[in-house]
Amino acid sequence: MNYKRTKEKLGNGIAEIISFQMNDQNSLTKQNMEELGDILDEIKADSSVKGVILCTENPKFFCNGLDGDTLLSTPKNELVNAVGGICILFGRMLRFNKPVVTEVSGHAMGGGAVITSASDYKFMLEAAGRIAFTEVMVGLPLPGMFVNRIQEVVKPEYHAEVCLEATAYKAKEAKTIGLIDETFPTKEEMRKASFKRLDSIFRHPMTAIQTTKEIMNRRTLVDYDYYLNQAAGWLLNPDIEYNLLEAMKAMKEKRRPVMR
Repeated sequence: MNYKRTKEKLGNGIAEIISFQMNDQNSLTKQNMEELGDILDEIKADSSVKGVILCTENPKFFCNGLDGDTLLSTPKNELVNAVGGICILFGRMLRFNKPVVTEVSGHAMGGGAVITSASDYKFMLEAAGRIAFTEVMVGLPLPGMFVNRIQEVVKPEYHAEVCLEATAYKAKEAKTIGLIDETFPTKEEMRKASFKRLDSIFRHPMTAIQTTKEIMNRRTLVDYDYYLNQAAGWLLNPDIEYNLLEAMKAMKEKRRPVMR
């Protein structure tokens, strides 16, 4: 079971809490990314649930990006779909028209940062580790839809640092640049803030909230299909494919990758 689901009745409505429990690093596979997207679609159609909290009980990893072992065992003709699953999930999250709070209580690398950036409220535990868009570190160009989102939420002077350097930020650093909204000293305080924020939104008519959220995310989605098709072609480049698989092998073997 990749996700633990519970519901919490707040003063003005019900929130669903989705806790990541994919594996020891909460890493992403095509299967568990599709499952999360399906869960969001189910909640989107459920009028009894007004919003979502994404979190984990894993003490070290919120989400450590794409699962290296799975990618290394994936046939090459299926690699595009396996890697592109995070782009698909990102689009599904932006089309989810109810408020989402993400509680980062461990490392959020690569896909973990993508999931966080797609959320409406981005909270982080102060002792949680780091958050980073690590795609270029493993030889992948950063997909355009992610770049657009980064340019929306991160202060302009940090765009190159986030995208080109794959800088990993501690919680307070991430808040300074705009990647995280609020930081908290304890998980209990973070959860209290999540409930308070959602319950405040739940006071308003959901038709207004849902339509407004669709408008808010429209700008990032305008060129989504173009960037999705572009990213699908990258692994046809032998150097990009080699660098990705070499990076995965190096992490597994605990050595420095030899990139082209």
